[in-house]
Amino acid sequence: MLACSGFGWNHDKQCVEVDSKDVLDAWLKAHPTKFYSPGKPFPLFHRLEGIFGRDRATGAGAVSGFDAEEQVNEETEDTAVEFDESEMSPHPDNDGGPAMQGQASHSEAGASAGSTRRYGRKRKQVDVLERMADQIQQSSADQRKNAQLIADAIVGVNERWKVGEKLTQLGFGDDEVVRAILKFSESPNVYAHFWGLSDSQMIGLVRSII
Repeated sequence: MLACSGFGWNHDKQCVEVDSKDVLDAWLKAHPTKFYSPGKPFPLFHRLEGIFGRDRATGAGAVSGFDAEEQVNEETEDTAVEFDESEMSPHPDNDGGPAMQGQASHSEAGASAGSTRRYGRKRKQVDVLERMADQIQQSSADQRKNAQLIADAIVGVNERWKVGEKLTQLGFGDDEVVRAILKFSESPNVYAHFWGLSDSQMIGLVRSII
């Protein structure tokens, strides 16, 4: 998330952090508002907390990166042990024709079975790594989505704040401002129409909905 937007979450301090002061200054310049102050509590935290607690796989096939790594290591060790045992098995010399042929046939069958088992284990390892790659991709997509949700939430707060300031300048009381903003929230498109009106038209619009 920090790489996508310049903003990220500090788990130790439990707060939003910014990559650099230049990023913060640029954001504040693009979103002028008195609602946010660096170093002050963020009032939307608990509301957003419910959104971003669901950004990881939870299905029956979901595994953590650590568990997947452990599984790959265990299977690799099993394969190595099996290969060593196969190499160290005794092969007594026997000049008898039929007996030698029987032993050769048995060895070929054992080698074929061992090769099949090794292929199956290798295929399983590949499947685990593919699932890990899929999880990483999904996690990255979820982080980008969450970053956009944070940006949208901040923009929405900024928009309501600007409307409140404008209505106060037009002479509306606090109760009237609150009622108007609640009405605006029911129809987000009203914000776009509101800023295209003159002051007298804004007053008329607000009077008609509160």
